[in-house]
Amino acid sequence: MAAPTAAESTTATVPSYTALSDIYSGSLLKHGARFQSLVEAFIAAYGSKPSFIVRAPGRVNIIGEHIDYCGFPVFPMAIVPDFLIAVRATSERRIRLANTNPKYPPYEFSCEPGTRVTINNAPHDWVNYFKCGYKGAVDAIDCALPEGMQCLMDGSVPSSAGLSSSSAFVCCAALATMKVNGRLLSKRDVVATAVASERYIGTNGGGMDQTTSIMSQSQSAVFIEFDPKLEITPVKFPSTTPPIAFVIANTLV
Repeated sequence: MAAPTAAESTTATVPSYTALSDIYSGSLLKHGARFQSLVEAFIAAYGSKPSFIVRAPGRVNIIGEHIDYCGFPVFPMAIVPDFLIAVRATSERRIRLANTNPKYPPYEFSCEPGTRVTINNAPHDWVNYFKCGYKGAVDAIDCALPEGMQCLMDGSVPSSAGLSSSSAFVCCAALATMKVNGRLLSKRDVVATAVASERYIGTNGGGMDQTTSIMSQSQSAVFIEFDPKLEITPVKFPSTTPPIAFVIANTLV
C-alpha cells in the first residue's frame, strides 16, 4: 500500500490498531508490559476490562520554536513517550477518571444532558486537561447525550519538560470522548478541536503540538504549514547504519 499523501493524512480519521508493532518500533516487550499493566490496573479500579486504549505521543521540535503561534511553519517530530487512556463506556451519566500515578487523585463529574462542564484553571489540576479535551470533543461532534465513561490514564511524557505532555493529554481525552460516543472526526478536525480545547485552560498555542501528536508518521519528522490552511509534509529519515537516533536531553541551560 502506498504511503498516504499530505492531503490524505489530514482528511483521514485517526487509525485504530490491534498490534503494538503497528505503533512502536524496536523491542515491544516494555510496551507490551506497560499496556498489560494498564489493563490490569483498569480491572482493579473498575472491575472489568477496558473496551479500548487511546494513545497520543509527545513531540520534540527540530526547527521553528514558538513561531507556530504567528502562523509560521515548523518542523517537529513525534516521540515514543506518550499518553494512554484506557476507556470503557457505561450507562451511568458520570465521567470517572483515575491515574496510574498516585500523585494524581481520582475524580469524577456528571455528563447528564444539559450539564455544563466547568474548568477552573486557577488550580493546576490534572483533571482540567481531560476536561478540556472532553468538552471540546462533545461540542465538536454536537453530542447532546454523551456516554458515561470509566477512564484510566497513564503518561510517559515528562511533565514541564517542553515535550507537550499537556497537549498529548488533551488530544488523548478528545479522541477517547469521540471514540466512546461513536464519532471520530478527520485528523484535521481533531487537531482543530484539540487546539481550541486547550484554550479552556488558558493555553493559546499555535497548533504545532496537537498536529504533531495526531498526524505524525512512523520514522518521519513532519513539516507543518498553517497558512493559508493546515498542511503537513512527512519527511522520512534516510536509512543509515547504524540507524539515525535523536537524543533529547536537558542541558540545564
